[in-house]
Amino acid sequence: MRRWMTALLVAAATGLAACEPAPRTPAAGEPALWRIADEDSEIWLFGSVHVLPADVHWLSPRIAAALDGAEEFVTETNTDDADFPGLAAQYGTLPEGQTLSSLLNAEDAARLARVAAEVNLDMAQVERMRPWLAALNITYLYAARAGHSIEAGVETVLGARARAAGKRFGYLETAEAQIRVLADLAPADEAHFLGVTISQLEDGPDPLSALDEPWARGDLATLSERLDADWAEAGPAVHEAVIIRRNRNWADQIEVRLAGAGSAFITVGAAHLVGEENVVQLLRERGVTVEGP
Repeated sequence: MRRWMTALLVAAATGLAACEPAPRTPAAGEPALWRIADEDSEIWLFGSVHVLPADVHWLSPRIAAALDGAEEFVTETNTDDADFPGLAAQYGTLPEGQTLSSLLNAEDAARLARVAAEVNLDMAQVERMRPWLAALNITYLYAARAGHSIEAGVETVLGARARAAGKRFGYLETAEAQIRVLADLAPADEAHFLGVTISQLEDGPDPLSALDEPWARGDLATLSERLDADWAEAGPAVHEAVIIRRNRNWADQIEVRLAGAGSAFITVGAAHLVGEENVVQLLRERGVTVEGP
């Protein structure tokens, strides 16, 4: 779970920015990249980290060339969609008279107050939020405080490059569909999602940096191992909603694209390309040849 969830709030909070991160000394290797092709189609598939520190080097010549050669740049959803804030309010606000603390056990309520104070989030504001929206707000603010930014994230950097080249933009989900990934969880699963989120932020080592290095060097085994532990803690309902169901939908869309013609560079959260029923695995099981790790 952890930082891979922040796309849902990041998209609601801001649009794309036209700047690239200043690289630090790169780790050995590069982020994983997959290619799917037939006689008249070429699709590149790339795992994104939505928010990153500005000094993580990841944009290799191979990744840049793949994007530059594509006709279309495809992401999970349109982060410029003006409906995001309204949808977040619609699906993320508790009914009048209900408070977030009243939905949590005493330990989680106390943890929530501590973490909110740590990231300077007004508890009066938090109390009006549904658990899923509180979890994403806190995670996003924690990320910002730790030096991670949307501006250095994959979609922002590649989006700026694609826009400068005049590429067509495409999306796998609507704004409402992405918001409802968590908003449609059962109340108990939603409260558990918040509890696990604040527990990880309070108790563990820095959860925001734990995945950056293995992702940047293309270490899919480490990435999968760490994410599998997160999903086990989040529970099967959250995993199904956030990862599995969407993976199946996206694999369907990629097959449709492959049946047509043209070229596209598709980037989705890296958590969708490793682990159980990931998009690459689903495509290969359907007989699609996917070049790459």
